[in-house]
Amino acid sequence: MRRWVRILAIAIGLGCPVTEPGEGNLFIASARAGPPEAAATEAGVGANDPVIAAAGDIACAPDDKDFHDGRGTATSCRQRATSDLLATIVNLAAVLTLGDHQYDDGSLAQFRGSYDPAWGRFKFLTHPSPGNHERGGDGYFAYFGAAAGDPAKGYYSFDLGAWHIIAVNSNDACRLILCGAHSAQLAWLREDLAKHRTVCTLAYWHHPRFSSGLHGDHAALESVWETLYAFGVDVVLTGHDHSYERLEPLDARGRLDPVTGIRSFVVGTGGRSHFRFGAVKPESAARNDDTFGVLKLTLHPRSYEWEFVPEAGKTFTDHGTGRCH
Repeated sequence: MRRWVRILAIAIGLGCPVTEPGEGNLFIASARAGPPEAAATEAGVGANDPVIAAAGDIACAPDDKDFHDGRGTATSCRQRATSDLLATIVNLAAVLTLGDHQYDDGSLAQFRGSYDPAWGRFKFLTHPSPGNHERGGDGYFAYFGAAAGDPAKGYYSFDLGAWHIIAVNSNDACRLILCGAHSAQLAWLREDLAKHRTVCTLAYWHHPRFSSGLHGDHAALESVWETLYAFGVDVVLTGHDHSYERLEPLDARGRLDPVTGIRSFVVGTGGRSHFRFGAVKPESAARNDDTFGVLKLTLHPRSYEWEFVPEAGKTFTDHGTGRCH
């Protein structure tokens, strides 16, 4: 109960309006896995099903020329504006951060000076995953403490409602915490998935396995993706590319698989800056590279709904529903 009271207090204190969805600035699409009414008519869907919000690539350094006491500019350092959106989300149960919380090197002083006054207001709900700008991770692990998992690993899992949630550590393209076929992290991942044979599973980390963004695909995540696909994982969230993209469900090799494929989202829209897209993948279902915001996911017992929530004054959105495998 105290958690919901605190969320309400934050929302009232911010005085944030609820952003109305509208037309997208670059591309809008809404796709469903299964019948259009899948989530809406499913038995067990409730008004109090948990909701999560996610984004990565968030806060500028306090000495950045665009910081301006945390207000940022129209195109940079918008961490305060995106954090304000979290206060508008009803039934918010968790905030999943997708790496690169704090630029430029993720020192504890930078975290305290920039990330903390913005997204730090929701630290009590946050389940982080590290990015390459966390560097060695000293500031990241010091700031988030036990919520970030074992500092020697940076990966962990938990349950939320009917869902199993997995935080993978892809930091520095898996150079520090190996993701390869014989890595300790992959062995843990297989064991964790085998122990949690839940209907719905979501995984998240920083570097996208597949992306039309500036950085493109990350082959270092191949074994991780193949393992998630083999165990029937439903949704993957990543950041790193400073843009928003939703990809159609893909199989272990990145081919379309509308029946058992993994639907993935790149949500590098937490506020730092924007990157333009590179070569657009044919599997790209929705994308935008000029709107900051967060991805909201409502987690039903056998399905989910997604909605991209843009910062105040922007109109791009993307929404839809999907069934769990």
